[in-house]
Amino acid sequence: MIFMLILAGLTCGGLCYVGALYSALPPRRWALLGAVFGPTIFPLLMAKRRWSLVSVRGLNDDLFLA
Repeated sequence: MIFMLILAGLTCGGLCYVGALYSALPPRRWALLGAVFGPTIFPLLMAKRRWSLVSVRGLNDDLFLA
């Protein structure tokens, strides 16, 4: 049981690390959060990714051009 929890934490930490690298966020911080909190941190990672994109582009910029 303990082994499965440790394995799940390491897996979630690795996935958060890769996601943070892909999003240009600090990867070690997100890997630690992913290892501690597990898959519950993924929505927060996606929200932070979206917020950093909006803050760079601005609120009035269109994401999709028709």
